[in-house]
Amino acid sequence: MTCPNCGASEPGSGKFCIHCGQPLPQPALAATDRVLFDTVAIPDADPQASGEASDRRSGALSQAPANGAQVAGMGAVAMAPASIWGPFAGYGSRGRHVGWLLDDLGDRAEELRQAVTERFKQRTIPGAAVMARILTAKGVQVQQRPYYLVQRNRVTVGLYLARFGSDTYVSQVSYLKSPVSIARVLLLIAVVAFNVGYPMLLSGSADNVSVGFGGVGGIGDLIGVLCCLGPFYLASFLLLALVAIYSIYKFMNDKDILAALRVTPNEFDQDDLIALEKAVEQTVREAMDLIGIDSKLMPPAARYGLRERLI
Repeated sequence: MTCPNCGASEPGSGKFCIHCGQPLPQPALAATDRVLFDTVAIPDADPQASGEASDRRSGALSQAPANGAQVAGMGAVAMAPASIWGPFAGYGSRGRHVGWLLDDLGDRAEELRQAVTERFKQRTIPGAAVMARILTAKGVQVQQRPYYLVQRNRVTVGLYLARFGSDTYVSQVSYLKSPVSIARVLLLIAVVAFNVGYPMLLSGSADNVSVGFGGVGGIGDLIGVLCCLGPFYLASFLLLALVAIYSIYKFMNDKDILAALRVTPNEFDQDDLIALEKAVEQTVREAMDLIGIDSKLMPPAARYGLRERLI
């Protein structure tokens, strides 16, 4: 490579020429230099260990391509025509999204990816499954990017490795999908049953009204149904309409039509989320040490778990 500014034949391997100090052009990645992970099935759970209450299982990841292709640069992966959902739609509420930039290590991105793949195979995360997925952004003519997805119970952690010019970019994002509340389900069934039964009750009361020489009969029952149960019927109908609108919105936005029935995550869910975040993060550091990259370049994140809400 020759420096286009001063003409030096050996400008160095960094971002700037060691002779004149001007920035060097970065080589563009060819269309063949793209790694698209294949979907990998989750293997059966391992035999139950002595003294443990639950099974332990781990997933397998696809091998690196035989043609020696390098990890694609950020944004250089294939494009999709359209998608109505975001890349992590259906995985729940987002917890932590953090990234690291490994300076001047872009040429080792593929080596790091292979080391991470091997480390995931060797390291057993209790009850977790590791998969490789191609995720698609939301919109028209959007990008697709390869992610490691590590799932345990209702927690999912996504890991992304990409070449960013002469650097390597590492990103980690976590999601937690809360369970459906039994109390909310029972309440919804009761409200639906009331909305179905009230018109029938009102119709029966109206049919019992009779007009004759002795006056109007059965009018008291009709007035009682209208005055006592009518406001509750209107309120329940409005509640069902709001739930339906919210559910449709959450389905279109987050691919979760049951969002209105989910409970707030508890401390157990937070522990599962934090433990998986730390385990995935530590796996990358171990892979860095394995190939001779200083793991101190990837310091621990400042925060773990779900984001704190202001309201």
